[in-house]
Amino acid sequence: MSPLKPSTVDRGFILTPEPLQNPFTSDESYQRVLEWYLPRDVLEKVKPRLTKFAEEAVSDQINEFISDAESQQPHVKMRNVWGARYPYDRLVTAHGWKELGKWGSRNGVISLGYEEDFKQYRRIVQHAFNYTFSASSAVYSCPVSMTSGAGRLIGKQLAALPADHPFHELYRLITARQHNWISSQWMTERPGGSDVQNSETVAVYSPLPSKTGRFGSIEEGDYLVSGFKFFSSATDCNMAFMLAKTNSGQLSLFVAPTRKTVVVNGKKQQVTNGIRIYRLKNKMGTKELPTAELELENVRAHLVGPLDRGIATIALLLNVTRTHNFITALSCWRRGMAIAKNFAKARSTMDQPLWTMPMHLRLLATMEVKHRGALQLAFFTTSLLSFNDNGFPDEETRQNGYVPLPDSVEQAEIILRTLTATAKAVICKTGTLALQECQEAMGGVGYMDEPEEPEFNISRLMRDTAANMTWEGTTNVLSSEVVRHLLNKNGRHLAVFGEWVQQAISRVRDVELRDALEQSWSEFLRTMNSKRDDMVSALALGRQLMFSLAWIVAGVLLALDAERDENAMATEIARRWVLEGEGNFGEFHLPNVVRVRERVVTVKDRDKINWDCRLVWGMDLPKGAATGFRAPNVDRIPAKL
Repeated sequence: MSPLKPSTVDRGFILTPEPLQNPFTSDESYQRVLEWYLPRDVLEKVKPRLTKFAEEAVSDQINEFISDAESQQPHVKMRNVWGARYPYDRLVTAHGWKELGKWGSRNGVISLGYEEDFKQYRRIVQHAFNYTFSASSAVYSCPVSMTSGAGRLIGKQLAALPADHPFHELYRLITARQHNWISSQWMTERPGGSDVQNSETVAVYSPLPSKTGRFGSIEEGDYLVSGFKFFSSATDCNMAFMLAKTNSGQLSLFVAPTRKTVVVNGKKQQVTNGIRIYRLKNKMGTKELPTAELELENVRAHLVGPLDRGIATIALLLNVTRTHNFITALSCWRRGMAIAKNFAKARSTMDQPLWTMPMHLRLLATMEVKHRGALQLAFFTTSLLSFNDNGFPDEETRQNGYVPLPDSVEQAEIILRTLTATAKAVICKTGTLALQECQEAMGGVGYMDEPEEPEFNISRLMRDTAANMTWEGTTNVLSSEVVRHLLNKNGRHLAVFGEWVQQAISRVRDVELRDALEQSWSEFLRTMNSKRDDMVSALALGRQLMFSLAWIVAGVLLALDAERDENAMATEIARRWVLEGEGNFGEFHLPNVVRVRERVVTVKDRDKINWDCRLVWGMDLPKGAATGFRAPNVDRIPAKL
């Protein structure tokens, strides 16, 4: 009888990776960024809350909610059993999805951006929580982002409005931690896509003959809005912003509740505010999130901001939602890396542990470098938004090794507008590509998509993150926006942006890093200036220009971060990014800007492999590490760390 025993469905090797670690306490780069961007007293208040929130993010309960949201996808019920249409279309979403939204709101993923506890740092704190929340939100990060943007937009109107205006109550509902309203913005139509000027939605001034108080309730706006919206995410929202044309033919911005209260036979009843769902969209990802085509017929709405200034007004919202987009991409990217690393710790091949395979280590180390650069770009952009709205840190803080902030209001506004679009496009694109690498790093199991098992489901993260490349502006749209903005006013914006970049680079003490960054910026500036009188050529090169700009800014931030405390890991990451071009984005860069410097030939290959191990695992490469090929009579380390 053969001594060999065949495997069965229950007998034989079964991989058993360890549970995911706390995504806050296990993420050194995340903690390091917060240590730089938040004062010590703020960080000490935030840390315990973040630790608890992050523990919940990978808990069985949250995974059950995600599984439910994945398995029970949205559907709409329009008519009762007799064929009569309901007073409003009943959009049914999963219990788990709703619970994830409540969990996030309770923990401040919206309200922290508006509560005054953390003063000018409030938006940074908010995104510290969203960075943990998003990967565990089953795309509830989308309505969170739109509601957060709505808070900024409505909040900016309040100073000019009397206390009895309904926008004050609306702001309270948007920014509450419990029983809060969720907002959406419906802009996309069939003719225009990103070119919202082609809107076919029309708003007619038609005030009610009598209304509550001087301005009416939120249900009693002065305009009736009608049209067809081709994409509307978070369709189950309580309120929505809509762009529509008035008699002038120009776009204005309006806000309306999705339902209104009427009295029928002496009883109050909720009915639709003129909004009907035509159909729900079938999408590659974000399936938990209801996205619909909507017909609007006489939706009673309030004007927001000045008449005929709709695009400029809604920009106040979009600058916030774009920051949520790139924070979500980073959150899912980091979660994907955590899953891939857990797999590597549990997996062996050729009798060698995957976690020390040289090529696998290099892949994970390169992703680590790219993620850290993107994280710096994200939180720097977030800090500018926070400071622009709530005031900049005092001079003592700025002089004490803080991030390189702008020197003037003009500089701050130009940099913020440039980097908001840049960070959104670059990070969302890079994060999606990186998640594909995380999938591939796990072989066939990385390609599986089990709704009931969200903890290790990279496919879920990838298909949902991919939407961020399109939401709030595609890569091409944002590249165009960045190039046109920088070359505006005969290159004035580029000159102002350049003053800040050069000042930031001058703070880098390491001569090799500083010289490399100066050379890269000089090449970028030369290329941009050569296109100043040829916008067509500039736009054709738009992606390469925008991605190169992101690489330079992230490189400066990484270099300055490393010099705060001469941290060896941070220094290695900065040198890899700047001198070896490891932070580059493939074909999306200018080769004369992002290039390998001479330093690369001075680094021994084995030393670099050891650094790979330190960057990924926080330890030196162990003796007897994997070779990546079959070699006889070699002592091997255990498969697990």
